Amino acid sequence: MTGWQQVLRVTTLALSTALGSIALAQSVAQPVPSGHTLTGELTKPQASGPAVVLVAGATGRTGRLLLEQLRKDPRYALRLMARDVEAARRNVSKDYLWVAGDVTRPETLAPALSGVSLVLVAIGGTERSGPNSPEFVDFGGVKNLTDAARTAGVRQLVLESSMGVGSGGGLLGMMLNLLSGDALKWKAKGEAHLRASGVPYTIVRPGGLTDDPGGQTGLVLQQGDEGSGRIARADVAAVMIATLDNPDALDRTFEVIEDDKAPREAWRTGFSALKPDPR
Repeated sequence: MTGWQQVLRVTTLALSTALGSIALAQSVAQPVPSGHTLTGELTKPQASGPAVVLVAGATGRTGRLLLEQLRKDPRYALRLMARDVEAARRNVSKDYLWVAGDVTRPETLAPALSGVSLVLVAIGGTERSGPNSPEFVDFGGVKNLTDAARTAGVRQLVLESSMGVGSGGGLLGMMLNLLSGDALKWKAKGEAHLRASGVPYTIVRPGGLTDDPGGQTGLVLQQGDEGSGRIARADVAAVMIATLDNPDALDRTFEVIEDDKAPREAWRTGFSALKPDPR
């Protein structure tokens, strides 16, 4: 493989982190496990019941993997947000409670967040410019969700960001910003707003995203935004879920990539080594 082919391969992986996929294949819903509770009304959950988790970006590739994993966990009741609820029911599943909400329209977010305890955010711009660009989704959308979460009293917001946001990504980051409408720059602004908001948060920065099956390799959690790597979307979803109500993950920003030399489940004990973000 030539040097330019390697650059192209790495660039393609990194672009998937910032841009996601515009065309999503329809998926067939699987039966809901009997131990799981689907929330069916927009009311504040009982203290003894499952925590209501809102998933923003639930129709995307990482978002759908979050649903597959969360639906098996009786600790959580799911609420999924989509711009077009009917399309989401057709294309993803009718088994969930879908609520209308558009991260680029802040007035739509308060009803969706009513009674929510935890928020998982897996959104990303899908065009270089315009209303679905990184400026209005990765920054504006994260800002709007953060502000609405603060008003709703959410106890944790977990944001999927991208490796390279903290460092700028070097030459690869310059290429990525050029091709994606400054995705890394706008993601950095979204991260900064979340950190300054007062909302308890976790920011997960995955390496280049792949559609490989999850759980096939070890993972490494690191800070400082150095180096590069790749990771399966299914593993990103597992890491995001593992941060929920995890005190060792609160108010922290970290990168996560595959590590073939690490034991497959060792990363689950790695949160305690993460340092809180500077205040």
